[in-house]
Amino acid sequence: MCSRYDGFLRVALADPQPERRWLRRGWVTFKRDANIKEICWNLNNIRLRECELGAIVNRDLSRRIRPVNGITAHKQVVRSDIRISARTFGLVSNNPVLHNITDYLIEEAPAEEEELLGLEPSSESQDAVTTVERDEGLIAVLDRIILYLRVVHSVDYYNHCEYPNEDEMPNRCGILHARGPPPTAKTDMTQFIGAAVEAKMVSFLPEKPREEKDKNESKLIGLSLKDVDTEIDKFVQANTRELAKDKWLCPLSGKKFKGPDFVRKHIFNKHAEKIEEVKKEVEFFNNYLKDPKRPMLAEAPQPKREESPAFSHPGYVYSNAYGGMGYGRPPPYYNQSFAQRSRGYQPRTR
Repeated sequence: MCSRYDGFLRVALADPQPERRWLRRGWVTFKRDANIKEICWNLNNIRLRECELGAIVNRDLSRRIRPVNGITAHKQVVRSDIRISARTFGLVSNNPVLHNITDYLIEEAPAEEEELLGLEPSSESQDAVTTVERDEGLIAVLDRIILYLRVVHSVDYYNHCEYPNEDEMPNRCGILHARGPPPTAKTDMTQFIGAAVEAKMVSFLPEKPREEKDKNESKLIGLSLKDVDTEIDKFVQANTRELAKDKWLCPLSGKKFKGPDFVRKHIFNKHAEKIEEVKKEVEFFNNYLKDPKRPMLAEAPQPKREESPAFSHPGYVYSNAYGGMGYGRPPPYYNQSFAQRSRGYQPRTR
């Protein structure tokens, strides 16, 4: 519907909100030269499945990019970030973004050689630097990965956060943290390299401790995690039909055989592509279950507790929460029990 208007780029929809009568928020992005006010007016005159859209124009952002410490442009930090960000793709990936990525992960000289030559810098000089050594080749590789993670997976690498819905972003619709200007003072690199960054990115890295894997495996079995061999056997049995004694049919080809074993061999030999389809379906289903961020049913909203009627007094208006509504101070007996007030209890006055 939105693509009817010139300048349309994309649309993003948030999950429905059950506590707000399943209200669903969305963001439609158009090019800069689009007449956004006219488009917004037109959208408000359209009903989508008997629902009003309620379109409004988002205020433009004053800070679309937020800087991080410029030490992140240092060659050693960039190489570390390439190694960590590449791990978010998994151990094996055919993604062209990672083409020849290993060429950029190998150090230029072995540490043993530098140490023997007396060129190995001390741990203090490694931890704190005053100047930034840039490698434009490494930076270009890292920028490609960072941009891919942000646009495709909604991951802001330098802020170590994921923003799957635009309303959850620090400022809506397009924030990215980027490397800032070089630091003006001596900077400790330990918080920008290696384990310190990995700890912040752990939720995006595929490797998990064995204990956590076993725990998740038991949960996945309860969610009907599929076994490849079992599903293949089911597929073969579903395509093996007994017509009569010593007469079995393969519905995939229409051929007849003397026994079910012959049908099984026939399926594996002549219909191997069907077996591969079963394997892919199992892998797809299991990967879906293993995804901790997969779409799930929204939790039913908790019923609100019944509130007692508002208590009023000449000159005062209050809800049941102390000072939650009204003017001035509450009457002196506001927090007394009903029994005390019914007995004519009078509070002590100063």
